[in-house]
Amino acid sequence: MQQQTVRRPGRPRDPNVIARDEAIFQLIADGHATRAELAARTGLDRALVQLACQRLHRAGRIRQCLANGAVSWSVADGTPCS
Repeated sequence: MQQQTVRRPGRPRDPNVIARDEAIFQLIADGHATRAELAARTGLDRALVQLACQRLHRAGRIRQCLANGAVSWSVADGTPCS
């Protein structure tokens, strides 16, 4: 008989990271969509903003849009990118 193994989740995400991701999501929902805009609004560097956007994207909460050759982020609600 072979033993079943269950994949356990890793350590819980730091509450500061959760709050930062939520703040970035709110800015995206309010229309501030590019990484540079998000970094300017939050005071974070662009790398931290990108990591937050990647987590939100993997969670299915936001999506990437391409407008005039620039990547921006939008809420993943099914509406067309503007």
